[in-house]
Amino acid sequence: MSTGSAGRFAGAAASASGQTIRVDVADRGYDILVDSGLLTRPETYAALPAGQVAVVVSNTTVAPLLADRLIACLRQRFRAVSLVVLDDGEQYKTWAAVERIVDALLAAGADRRATLFALGGGVVGDLAGFAAACFMRGIDYVQVPTTLLAQVDSSVGGKTAVNHPLGKNLIGAFHQPKLVVADLETLATLPQRELIAGLAEVIKYGAVADADFFAWIEERLDGLLAREADALARAITRSCELKAAVVASDEKESGLRAILPDEFGLHRLGEHDRVLQ
Repeated sequence: MSTGSAGRFAGAAASASGQTIRVDVADRGYDILVDSGLLTRPETYAALPAGQVAVVVSNTTVAPLLADRLIACLRQRFRAVSLVVLDDGEQYKTWAAVERIVDALLAAGADRRATLFALGGGVVGDLAGFAAACFMRGIDYVQVPTTLLAQVDSSVGGKTAVNHPLGKNLIGAFHQPKLVVADLETLATLPQRELIAGLAEVIKYGAVADADFFAWIEERLDGLLAREADALARAITRSCELKAAVVASDEKESGLRAILPDEFGLHRLGEHDRVLQ
């Protein structure tokens, strides 16, 4: 698959800092920003409505590391910024967690102009996105993924969900983010095992959609494992280009989107480890 065949996908554009990938879906689009230091850069959030309520959703692992820095930056744009910290783990992707987010929005005096920020990995992104889809029939949210897996996969495409006792992600909605902020610096504290999980997804993008990218990954694998910034930036940017192209053509997963890595059912860490050994 080439990105040129994806119709409304605008591709990646070089900016003064990092890369911007545009995702066009239905009657709205959004940017994926890839760079170091985005989290605390006020201009990162310049396209968001100023003067409104913002609620940051994070978890017990990420919040102590990054939440204060994000909140300090957001307070330069939003009149009220609050934080809700969820338990960390897939087992907590439940209705109860969504209710906590809604309670935090109501406590902050949020209305339809409020913005949710998902600061964490895929579970946080799913929960915040689903809460944003439900609250007052839909409010804006921003994905701030802090794992490589989330940066190249779950933060892009608008798939949000919670789990049910009878199955994973059975209750959800398609609700596209307003912005995706992939800050390379948030990967600094990522455990190596989780980095490997993200790199396995990157490899799948190359294998499925771009042979040249796959060859580049093979050449730069040592650098990626060593977290070299330029290599990670290239890997994240190209992976997001490829996913954005498919999402733009098949937002609601009626056909083409089934080729994406998150549909392969290969997210078990043991399989990721074998790919990279």
